[in-house]
Amino acid sequence: MSFSLSRRGFLRVGTASALGLSLPDVLRAESRGTRKSKADGLILVWLGGGPATIDMWDLKPDAPEEFRGEFKPIDTAAQGVRVCEHLPKVAGVMKKCALVRSLHHSITDHGAGAAHLATGHPPAAALKHPSLGAIAAKLLPAQAGLPPYIALDGAAGFPGAAGFLGADCDPFTVDVGGRGGNRAESRVEGISLSTGFTADRLADRNKLRGAFDTKFHALERTELPGALDSFQQQATDILGSDRVRKAFDLSLEKDAVREPFGPTVFGRSALTARRLIEAGARCVTVGLTGWDTHAGSFRTMRQQLLPELDRVLSALVTDLSDHGMLDRTVVYCVGEFGRTPRVNGSAGRDHWARSMSVLLAGGGVRGGTAYGSTDAHGLAPENDPCSPADVSATVMNLLGIDPAHELRTLSGRPVAAFRDGKVIESLIG
Repeated sequence: MSFSLSRRGFLRVGTASALGLSLPDVLRAESRGTRKSKADGLILVWLGGGPATIDMWDLKPDAPEEFRGEFKPIDTAAQGVRVCEHLPKVAGVMKKCALVRSLHHSITDHGAGAAHLATGHPPAAALKHPSLGAIAAKLLPAQAGLPPYIALDGAAGFPGAAGFLGADCDPFTVDVGGRGGNRAESRVEGISLSTGFTADRLADRNKLRGAFDTKFHALERTELPGALDSFQQQATDILGSDRVRKAFDLSLEKDAVREPFGPTVFGRSALTARRLIEAGARCVTVGLTGWDTHAGSFRTMRQQLLPELDRVLSALVTDLSDHGMLDRTVVYCVGEFGRTPRVNGSAGRDHWARSMSVLLAGGGVRGGTAYGSTDAHGLAPENDPCSPADVSATVMNLLGIDPAHELRTLSGRPVAAFRDGKVIESLIG
């Protein structure tokens, strides 16, 4: 398996202009604002479209029929924590996971709601806040030879931009086989080619790649890297080494490791995310789209969405644990909002942000727990309400980033990372 990288066109690396490359500023991580961490990396699993978490993580079996829906809750490996019957594999790893059932906000537009959850801030015209991954890329030291922040296959539309931190902290976007979350095919070229390329054009692209490889090897034999600062050197490492390519080569994994993830793009992306974190990336986003279920929600979730999420999410948690990485890696599964507690006339649920749930695992998260609760109909939080800023502050705290740390805009203006966010201490083990 192979990949393609892009960041607003090809890269230029500082004084190494002869290469036609670029990247040093991506790697200028500030040590200010960081403290002792429980985790080294974050894998954000984005459920694009707004999942009906009332049918997944916070079922209401005793509510009237028009609220409880068609699914039944089942027991999990965590005593007292129940989830949907169509998530049996996730139920089996729930001792390693925590559910937040009292998350709420007020934005039911897809784009704005997604931006709110991605950044921990409601969107504002005057200031575009950075995503969690962009903050991690800015503040956490990067491993040489690997970008700190990577978005796989568009991450189901996850809005992961760097906002006021600038394009240097935007994610590297990586194509692992097309958009849409359920496609199984994969392109195998190290430099991406659009569909419809002829064999001659493909040969030309391979020749171009060979020319760049020659320049990379020549660079290794010159004294030029010694003239670059440490961040420019790391940029050269990223572009000139095999580290990234090897992280994306799933053929290096045994069949027994690959098979639980399944053959889909979502499954391959999740396994790739583990390999990237293992190689030294700080944040990787993956995604499964299709959760905007206004009609036929229960059929779509039962036949497509929940089986796929169940297989891949449980495989990811298990795989991280088997590789001794779960204690140092946060898994955060979230969408932009929930769905209406009352089922509509089309057997679906509409947009609802006043109550929703998310799943966390690893990285110091207290497993086997459920934080907060909603009322009997799932309309609003009843106990321990929390905001996107609170959950974001908690995730960043696990990564050793002080939620009160002041980030700087490109013009030098100080902005608190999460001004209104409070760390949810009871979620931390």
